[in-house]
Amino acid sequence: MTPHDEYLDRVRRAMAGMDPAVRDDILRELGSHIAESMAANGGNADATISGLGSPTEVGRHYRAVYGYGRAFRSLFAVVAFLLAIPSIPVLITGDQGLFPFGLSVVFLGIVAAWVLWVSASAGARAGLIAGIAAFAGRLVAFGAVAATQAGGIATAGGIGLLAIASVMLVVLGWLPGTAKKTWSGPRAEL
Repeated sequence: MTPHDEYLDRVRRAMAGMDPAVRDDILRELGSHIAESMAANGGNADATISGLGSPTEVGRHYRAVYGYGRAFRSLFAVVAFLLAIPSIPVLITGDQGLFPFGLSVVFLGIVAAWVLWVSASAGARAGLIAGIAAFAGRLVAFGAVAATQAGGIATAGGIGLLAIASVMLVVLGWLPGTAKKTWSGPRAEL
C-alpha cells in the first residue's frame, strides 16, 4: 500500500459513521488533491501528506462538517427511545419506596447524557431527533403502563413532571449542537 493510499485509508476510518456516498466523494476529492500536490512537488508523497495534517484530524473534521449518515442518526434515535423507557418510575414493580423512583432517575440521567452526547457529537439535528425519540419513548412507556396497570394512580403533578422531564430531553438534544455550531467559526484548513 502506498503512503497515499494508507493516508486515505486512515482518513476513511476517522470518518466512520458518515453517509457512504458523501465520504467516498470526499475521499475522491482528497485523493485528487494529493495526486496533484505530489505531481507539483516532484512526486514527494511524504512532503504532500505531511502538509495535510493528521489523517485522524482531517477525517474527524470532515465528519464534523458533514455530519453522521442517516443510519447512524437513526441508531442514535433508537438508543434514545430505548433508554427512555425505563426512566418512567412505574415500570419497576416493588415497594413504593425510593428504589423504583431512584432507578428511574438513574435512567433519566443516562438518557439525558446520551442525548447530550449525540447533540454535541452529531449536531443539533441528530440531537433534536434523539431528544424527540426519548420524549416519545417516555410517552409510549407511560401509555403502556397506564393502559395495562389497573388501579394505577396518575396525579397532575406526576404527569406535569413527566412532561417537563420529557420536554427537557428535547431541549437537551437541540441546544448543545446549536451552541457548538454557533460558537465554532468556519475553519479554513479544508
